[in-house]
Amino acid sequence: MKTRLTKSEMEIMEVLWDEGKALTTSEIVQRSKEKEKEWKDSSVHLLIKSLMDKDVIKVEGFKKTTKNYARTFIPVKNREEFLVGQIIDKKTTLAARKRIYSYLIEKESNLEMIEFIQKLLEERKEEIKVKQK
Repeated sequence: MKTRLTKSEMEIMEVLWDEGKALTTSEIVQRSKEKEKEWKDSSVHLLIKSLMDKDVIKVEGFKKTTKNYARTFIPVKNREEFLVGQIIDKKTTLAARKRIYSYLIEKESNLEMIEFIQKLLEERKEEIKVKQK
């Protein structure tokens, strides 16, 4: 099922994806400031709770801050997995998937990338053949 995120939730996800490691709420607020987005701690806490409820992020661990320990958060999926999941899920029909793949390939104009896709397809075909035996 596709997970719908608000603009603010998506901005938090972008910070986490861009950083590439688990962050505390305070670190998310700090990184957001660097991207010229001012978040209040209370707003980030609400957004974090919402993202956790949607199973988009999870607690990775704890980090010692000045006097206390703070939870650190990490995305459940990387950016690409998440975005593909927004386009294709279990309800996406075969016809719709064909149109999506056709559109993506049609938009690609780099020969090296076309060859890369072709190689991936050949490898995937072999994997499926092995599984079917």
